[in-house]
Amino acid sequence: MKYITVPINTRAMSRLDFNDCMDGDLIELTIDEDNYANLLKSNVINQLNNALGINIDDYEDEKIINIDKLIIAKHIIESSIISNNSKVLIQLLTQVDNAIKYKTGVFFYF
Repeated sequence: MKYITVPINTRAMSRLDFNDCMDGDLIELTIDEDNYANLLKSNVINQLNNALGINIDDYEDEKIINIDKLIIAKHIIESSIISNNSKVLIQLLTQVDNAIKYKTGVFFYF
């Protein structure tokens, strides 16, 4: 399983860094293998990696925490949804929207 996690505030984000989260600290999205395959097929991961200078990949942990980068990620995902309206892309967009709303970040545990 893969996880895409958003802390609900900056204190929760700090606790996440120390693996010391409390109940309610995180909004977690679990990605099964089929949805992960759809995510890869959409090419959104490669687009995020290239545009943001990050490395979301198997067996890697990655994060997007800068508000400007979160907004870029949002636009990339929205563009991908236009051509590939899959459930997992909508869920990913929701996570990015949550990170923008809470002024935290999106954490990928793949």
